[in-house]
Amino acid sequence: MDAARFNARMARLLFCNYEFPPIGGGGGTCSKYLARELARRGHMVDVLTTGYGALPPVARRGNLTIHRLNAPRAKPGQSNPKEMAAYSLIAAATLLAGRIHKPDVVVSFHSIPSGLAAFPYCKLRGVPHISLLRGGDVPGWLPERMATWHRLTLPINRLVVYTSAACLANSDGLRALAQRAFPRKKIGVLQNGVDLREFSPPSPPRSTWQRGYIQLLFVGRITAQKGIDVLLRAMARERFATWSWKLDIVGDGPQLAEYVELAKQLGIIGRVGFHGWMQHRDLRKRYDDADVLVFPSRYEGMPNTVLEATACGLPVIATRTAGTVQILQDGVNGRLVNIDDEPALSAAIEELMSRHPLRMRMGDTARRIAEEKWSWSARAVELENLINRIIR
Repeated sequence: MDAARFNARMARLLFCNYEFPPIGGGGGTCSKYLARELARRGHMVDVLTTGYGALPPVARRGNLTIHRLNAPRAKPGQSNPKEMAAYSLIAAATLLAGRIHKPDVVVSFHSIPSGLAAFPYCKLRGVPHISLLRGGDVPGWLPERMATWHRLTLPINRLVVYTSAACLANSDGLRALAQRAFPRKKIGVLQNGVDLREFSPPSPPRSTWQRGYIQLLFVGRITAQKGIDVLLRAMARERFATWSWKLDIVGDGPQLAEYVELAKQLGIIGRVGFHGWMQHRDLRKRYDDADVLVFPSRYEGMPNTVLEATACGLPVIATRTAGTVQILQDGVNGRLVNIDDEPALSAAIEELMSRHPLRMRMGDTARRIAEEKWSWSARAVELENLINRIIR
């Protein structure tokens, strides 16, 4: 990097991520906000991601340039191993062909497939590589579903992680899991954040609402990981038969049809709305209309959904997973229950449904804590400091 740019603390950065909004999930959201914040701080940021539909192949927004590859992707909200492999191959070929400006540092989101795409380029061109682990790329994560995949990809995964200049997980719990999988690499932590301008409490405030029902909300991928089956069974309990409530389930995934059928079998389909995958501009309205977010996941790194809900002043009922316990304090900005504990989940929901002052107090506290701890600008400064140390 030339001296003038170094002295100005500006760098040319490349973000590799197979998903980037408006497509993808939590990893895409993280890369979007970190790229935007670093570009605002004067860095030149290129993003190499997957194209979809009519999205333009190149989009420039000030210091931020998004390059969308012609790699296959059937659905905006989820991707399969074949699509991920295609991204790795096409992205690696694009980088090696010199179609992207040579960066000072490459930052990949998910060691596989994004870190795998960056690895040959960084190795051959001598560019430092920062690997950000997100959950599914860490052996031991979702063992009942991903054990075979992790076993097959472990040699490649270790190659990517061990050759990186730095490797960071998004929560303390995920870091501990990654440290066991990659014992020869010191794993750090870069937590998620939330856009406090995009996600904020509704107007008029919930304390002034006059309506005859409680609106519950779930947001996330529709997979067994998220515990939606436990939530549906909890809401079918007799204690809720006389309550006026609605439940919105926002997201897409392989278990969608299964959970629609479960809601029918439980006799609550008339109160449950399945709304599919949504872009942020539509998702914000769901947060605004809700009284409580319920997030009964079985595994999490650092859930963006919970961060977004707290920034919107929503009390959250969630399970004690790795990242969630760093966001929520039981009885302060939400309720924490044990994983797969249907009776406890049901009791926590009833408590917040029946106690309006408690919901308001928890929601106000949730927003205050989000302002104090969870801004993306703070996360960007942490990453910027690491980048500067690596460059030096």
